[in-house]
Amino acid sequence: MAPLAHSAMYKVCDDIGCFGSAILAGMDAAIEDGVDVLSLSLGGASVPCYEDSIAVGAFSAIRNGIFVSCSAGNAGPVNASLANEAPWILTVGASTVDRSIRATVYLGNKDLFDGESLFQPKDFPQDYMPLVYPGLNGGQDAAWCAPGSLNDIDVKGKVVLCDRGGNIARIAKGQTVKDAGGAAMILANAEIDGDTTEVDAHVLPASHVAYYVGVTIKTYINSTSSPAATIIFRGTVIGVDSAPAMASFSSRGPSLASPGILKPDIVGPGVSILAA
Repeated sequence: MAPLAHSAMYKVCDDIGCFGSAILAGMDAAIEDGVDVLSLSLGGASVPCYEDSIAVGAFSAIRNGIFVSCSAGNAGPVNASLANEAPWILTVGASTVDRSIRATVYLGNKDLFDGESLFQPKDFPQDYMPLVYPGLNGGQDAAWCAPGSLNDIDVKGKVVLCDRGGNIARIAKGQTVKDAGGAAMILANAEIDGDTTEVDAHVLPASHVAYYVGVTIKTYINSTSSPAATIIFRGTVIGVDSAPAMASFSSRGPSLASPGILKPDIVGPGVSILAA
């Protein structure tokens, strides 16, 4: 950290996008101003370095003694999804932190599974409520808790298990559950999302759980005629053993433009960061 450092910011994007000419102009301005470090949290698809505005601008910065750090991108966990892969750039991936804002799913069979939610109601009942998975008989849209998909499914007063996916925002899924009368939501990762969970300000009591937890909950639902669950909100927990771990969304190597270079170079905290 540099508590007395001066932060210089250069706008290179607008509501249309981030044009290469604007990126180069911003980096040139930073070089002219004599900055010591350039940090860019943007990037695009893999292209040859001479066609990459960030790589070109970063090379000029390096020649002027300026350290350049860029984000790896958020297209993971697909292989070769990396951005900012030039060898003269420090490419930074995202990792989890050892803090969890805990929302623990408590199943009717007494199994406990830790999830996360920024919404931590103090008065949520600890009594079991009926647990339902709309995707069991309602089709893919219902499994995703897509808008309007629960209108013909009885979820009133129940804990509803929703799958991630369908290009539907996590909080929007909870709104669908709430609109249909659901009491709470368990949001289960898709397989591609792995164990990375997000701390969201949900619109109803909710818990975002890992993929394997979702699979286990579905197995439980299918094993009994009266599945039940509740959510225990535990607040902030420090010291999560699995951290730091590579975030599922963080872009992976190898570098297509520079296949002899191992990228990303490092990872840093990038999941559930409350303020920056």
